[in-house]
Amino acid sequence: MVKQAAPAELVEAIRAVSQSETYLSPSINPSVVEEYIRQAKAMVKSGPDERLTPREREVLQLVAEGRTNREIAQVLSISVKTVEHHRANLMSKLDLYSAAELTQYAIRTGVIDIDEGL
Repeated sequence: MVKQAAPAELVEAIRAVSQSETYLSPSINPSVVEEYIRQAKAMVKSGPDERLTPREREVLQLVAEGRTNREIAQVLSISVKTVEHHRANLMSKLDLYSAAELTQYAIRTGVIDIDEGL
């Protein structure tokens, strides 16, 4: 939904979602959705981003497992500052802004498997 949606549209969206349906505001251009789906499929097919170094992939996996910077530093035998540097590089390279987004990326690209447990 868009922020400017009318109250009636909000009610319609709530009804659809409560029935396990998807709701998309009519004002959203279908080409935007198609492009998002195309990019998501491409990301799943391509696996982890090839721009990432092996160490960045390790840090990404540990972040996605819910580890703190201190825990990551201990596991990898590096300083907390180095972990922070790797996280900043990951976020910059992948255009992501939080640990939650890094975790979603790790799941989508197969860096971690949620079916195996963390």
